[in-house]
Amino acid sequence: MATYTKEADVETTQEDDPKARETLREVFGNTARWDADFKGFTADINVNINGTEETGTVTVKGPKEIELTIQDEKAKEFASENLGSIAMHRGPRSFDESDGKYKLVFGDDGTHPLGRSIVMGGDGMGSFYRVKDGRIQQINRKTPRFSFSINIEESVKNAEDKFLTKKYSVYYFNPENQGLKNVESYTDNYTRVDKYDLPEQRRIIDCQEGNCVVSTMTLSNHKML
Repeated sequence: MATYTKEADVETTQEDDPKARETLREVFGNTARWDADFKGFTADINVNINGTEETGTVTVKGPKEIELTIQDEKAKEFASENLGSIAMHRGPRSFDESDGKYKLVFGDDGTHPLGRSIVMGGDGMGSFYRVKDGRIQQINRKTPRFSFSINIEESVKNAEDKFLTKKYSVYYFNPENQGLKNVESYTDNYTRVDKYDLPEQRRIIDCQEGNCVVSTMTLSNHKML
């Protein structure tokens, strides 16, 4: 997914809705995460960007603690960015440290096919989620460079009965005219090592301006630190 800098939180007059808060808290609790005992892992890695392959090893300790032996800068950047994103979303954190720190309110009555919207007042990005069947089905945010909508297409449950996202698409829009810029389609697979669900493969199909680039990141021989 395209990188962006989180906008600073802003003051809001939006009143918090306890029912919206409890709904999102439940959804947050249904999502698979590594626990506080997670120290990291090592693995062999293969990166394939539209047919050009690079191999090496990787050590992942956290979103900003990733070491790769891959030499090619493009492949290294692709792997680092995506492993960092996975580590951030799987990493241990509480509801109050993340979405729970904002003013939460329902945005509609829930008749939308992807569920009821929950607006996050004060996050500085005009964010709102859609939730249905106990999990987030859509994420919407705005940045100065682009706005985007993440749409969840398929999830699986792990050994603890928590959700892992398997397939999703990201739609990027031009902030000036809201025209569609590009679409990225993600497919993720996981492998179970000890009590952790670790990334095994990520495939991204990125389509823009009449061209599609297909990239994969495949990890094997995982070992916990």
